[in-house]
Amino acid sequence: MSTTPNPVCPCDAVGPTPINNLPGLSQLAFRVGDFNSFRRALLTPLLPAPGQPPVEKSLSAWHSGVGAEPPVVDLAVMMVEWWAYLADILTFYNERIANEDYLRTAALPETPAALIQLLGYRPRPAIGATGTLAALLAQSVRPGQIVQLPKGLQFQSKPGPGQTPQTFELLSATQISLPDQVQAVPPPMLVGKVGSGIHGILLKGSVTSITKSMPLLLGMRDSSTAPTVVTVAAVPKPQTAANGQKQTLLTFKETPPSGLTAENSRLARANQNAALWTVNGNAILGGGKQVYLAGLARQIRPNDWILFTAPSQKSQFVKVKQVTDVLGDASSAGSPSSVSTGGTGKPIPIPVLHTKITLETALSSGLQSAPAAVSVLFDWVDVGTLLDQPPGTWNGQGSLEPVQPGEFISRSSIPILLQDTNGLGAAGSGSSGNGESLTVNWPSTTPVPLSPPLQSPIEVLYNLLPVTRGQTVANEILGSGNASVAGQSFTLAKSPVTFLSKGSGYASTIAITVNGQPWTEVASFYGRSPDAQVFITREDAQQNTHVEFGDGVNGSRLPTGTNNVVANYRVGAGASSPPAGKLTVIAQSYPGLQSVLNPVAVSGGSDADPPQLLKQYAPRSVLAFGRAVSVFDFQALAAQAPGVSMAAATWSWDAANQRAAVTVYVAGEQNVAASVNTILSAAGDPNRPVTVLPAKPLTVTLTMSFVVVTGMDTTAIQAALTSALCDAQSGLFSPSHLGIGQTLFDSQIEAACLAVDGVIGIQSSKFAVNGSVDAGPLHNPGEGAYYSLVASNFLPTFQAVSND
Repeated sequence: MSTTPNPVCPCDAVGPTPINNLPGLSQLAFRVGDFNSFRRALLTPLLPAPGQPPVEKSLSAWHSGVGAEPPVVDLAVMMVEWWAYLADILTFYNERIANEDYLRTAALPETPAALIQLLGYRPRPAIGATGTLAALLAQSVRPGQIVQLPKGLQFQSKPGPGQTPQTFELLSATQISLPDQVQAVPPPMLVGKVGSGIHGILLKGSVTSITKSMPLLLGMRDSSTAPTVVTVAAVPKPQTAANGQKQTLLTFKETPPSGLTAENSRLARANQNAALWTVNGNAILGGGKQVYLAGLARQIRPNDWILFTAPSQKSQFVKVKQVTDVLGDASSAGSPSSVSTGGTGKPIPIPVLHTKITLETALSSGLQSAPAAVSVLFDWVDVGTLLDQPPGTWNGQGSLEPVQPGEFISRSSIPILLQDTNGLGAAGSGSSGNGESLTVNWPSTTPVPLSPPLQSPIEVLYNLLPVTRGQTVANEILGSGNASVAGQSFTLAKSPVTFLSKGSGYASTIAITVNGQPWTEVASFYGRSPDAQVFITREDAQQNTHVEFGDGVNGSRLPTGTNNVVANYRVGAGASSPPAGKLTVIAQSYPGLQSVLNPVAVSGGSDADPPQLLKQYAPRSVLAFGRAVSVFDFQALAAQAPGVSMAAATWSWDAANQRAAVTVYVAGEQNVAASVNTILSAAGDPNRPVTVLPAKPLTVTLTMSFVVVTGMDTTAIQAALTSALCDAQSGLFSPSHLGIGQTLFDSQIEAACLAVDGVIGIQSSKFAVNGSVDAGPLHNPGEGAYYSLVASNFLPTFQAVSND
């Protein structure tokens, strides 16, 4: 052994770090030392009591002999280091075990689920989505024939790349019959929009008699309302329709009357025009209501509409009250209402027969001031055959009409689905009195007008099938009952078990029979009689479901039998659901059923509570005990509602009643606020008003430039960065990390990105919210709002450098 006084390692000078666990930390410090401190302790002698000789000799002079000639390998030093190594490992795992004993510090994903069982808290399980399909009948089915579809009939989704099909089952036995679908369009419309402030009308064929700036009359054919004067805005455009037929487009800027169709409307041009009587300067009399024409106009009759025009004056459209033929003297001294008598020195009279028109409305002063320039347009003739606009979009307002020879079902408030040519859909209830017009009543949760609108023609679908996610596992034998054993427990073979939304809560799909008799699932054995045939279920950390029976004191024991405990249940749940149009595969063919349509996406599915939320809500549930007092109670109860991904509660002030109130914000499935309101209204103080509002998502666009290690795959780095930020469970912007109203620092984003292997640095970063740049470094969404970052809005670029 060498006795060189040099220390074995400079680290030997480092002593143990004292343990100091402050409140609220996410990790416990439990190690009394590490390799260096244990090694130093082994090489340091024990101090003697005062006045006593040394307990042992110091080993601090030991060293490995490195540098000696020849090199010396000291086995004793190696043994000391072995002990330090073992102590380092043991204390490391002791610290990890200590951290896993507490909810806040637990790191393993399965630990929180195990710990909260001590609290009697059952985390929210994965919940299956629900939806509605539309059934189309086979051609062999005749009118009046009914096809009975059985409960549990299975349908599957068309999976995307890397996905597996999801199975949905018919919730209840359903009858279907003809008609199964009726093609519909919005009511015919003569005038359409062809540009900003520009309206258009279609005429059959190529119309050449119309020119730019020509005034036309547009109105009802029966003259029930006054027509509108429109001025052709541009040279008419001949075009080819979708059916290959020629048509002409006329455009104008004036606002057209409402309710015009090709069948009930008329578009006309003036076939004749006339000037005013201007020989004697008395063309317009009677306060502007009596107009004298330069000649006879027998085509003008009472109740006709005539148009007065003049350069630099606004045209005026007036209805005729009376028409009279009068004689006028064309001589300069004559009067338009009498013939000159003649005589010595008097002009020779020139009698002229012309038309006097009495108007219902006086002409404008501008027209009265320039009678010589006024022109009267009359004798209106049709310009051609009008065509309705091609079926366009429908925003959910107004009625629909069937495409002939189709006919709607003549019933009130019949549930329907609508599907347009793009596959977009909506759900509502339809009412039709005579089969020729359909009014759609929308649920309060559907915003109208629809956005985006539906593109015609629209399929009205009648045979609706309620479906829920999950595939039935039938008659699974769990085991044998034994009356001598208390609290028997069995584990279902498949998972996750499907739970479905039920009112404001959820319920499992597990049905248990014992000796062929059904037993009832309950939440707890507490208060159950000894003969109550009940069972409870629970999920372990791996989402396996356990079925447990009573002990004969609280709940009945199982009767003795062989394989007499049988389960029927469904498996499959979660937030991932097929989009609209993808749940269309009939997994089990059935006579009379040809196909199914899925115009409206299923909804309501949610994942089981992640560990991060269990840490947050499980302790609060112990304080709440099913009732809400503090804002934390309201938040914990709201978070347990089906379809809720995030919840936040805050005190507010009810100014009208001068009392404290609570506002709860929730995010998740559409319209989930209603079910949360039901839960909180039952759990809270009736004297404390509770308002439940949907949280507002703020769309984040994150543009970042990264420095990465040369040679590493930037595609893999980008995928890892996207996961670190956008993953629904573990990403920085996930509900478990970034809640409603929670602020975000740039440093948090940078830390999440720099933790990705291969990322060396960040050159630049731009954080934009709803299209506007938020400079940071602190980003505050405000009360009731939260930041949302999806993968498509994360825009990284990379510059590779050497990592030397």
